[in-house]
Amino acid sequence: MVDLFGRKKLEERISELEEALVAQAKETDELRRTLEKREERIKRFASANQEANLALKAMEQRAALKSVPSGDIERKEPITRPSEAWKPGKREFDILIERLKAVRSPREDLLVAAFTDSVPEDAALPPQIRESAMAVKSRRGRIIIYSPQLFALQLIPPFSIKERASWEGSAFQLGLIEEMLYTPVLVVSVHAGSSLLGVALSAGAFEIKELVESQVKEKHSKGGWSQKRFERLREEDIKNHIDAVVDGLARMEASYGGIANYAVLGGEESLVRQIKSSIHLPLVERKLEKHDEKDIDSLLEEVYGFLCYRIEI
Repeated sequence: MVDLFGRKKLEERISELEEALVAQAKETDELRRTLEKREERIKRFASANQEANLALKAMEQRAALKSVPSGDIERKEPITRPSEAWKPGKREFDILIERLKAVRSPREDLLVAAFTDSVPEDAALPPQIRESAMAVKSRRGRIIIYSPQLFALQLIPPFSIKERASWEGSAFQLGLIEEMLYTPVLVVSVHAGSSLLGVALSAGAFEIKELVESQVKEKHSKGGWSQKRFERLREEDIKNHIDAVVDGLARMEASYGGIANYAVLGGEESLVRQIKSSIHLPLVERKLEKHDEKDIDSLLEEVYGFLCYRIEI
């Protein structure tokens, strides 16, 4: 039978169009799902950025209620607001790092820059961030964390930065910070009558610790010969205590000197001056308060602590 009206061709054409329509509908569904996933990622990234900002502001508010340890930081000029600087405890700093790790940028412009001293003019940073960073001088260097149009932080590290470096990408590269938190150190905290020697492999806890305790007379309030005799006896007590610390230090250096990268020394200034020459590891001086015998590991917050500054952008 002859197909005078081309019915068969029309049916084939209709079938082709229907198949094309099904394929187009499938492609549309795939594009819609891709768009939904993209929007979901954008929401997550925005939420992470917002949480990081809220965490930073909460830390600043808490820091405003307490004094900021100065350590070896000297300011060239006053920071705009005292609340811009704070020294978070271990848990607080862990939360900050966790928040920073969650931040993402599709533009791959999240920057971490480490400097051994000052921030040079050719650094890939806006001028106002460089100027704010340079308002604080540090002998240990500085780390700047920068998310364009969102926030900028400056961290003064617990140990010296050895060389200038920078990392830029879709996420913050925080390896240098984490490396410092896992730097093995020998800690020497000297105080009259009770000193602490310890080795820590990280900021978490001491691997080994030793208390050096001896009898040191308290200060005398009377005058005359009695006071002079008392002071002489006290000086002898302190000398004996220092000798005991030096002996313990020698044993600990012999056992752990090959593991520890630094010796962190602090405590009473007069005792620190007498101990210095007995240390053979690279020395880091820190203002270490007298340890709490019930929570000795808390001393590591000062040893491994970062001093943080929020930079307005």
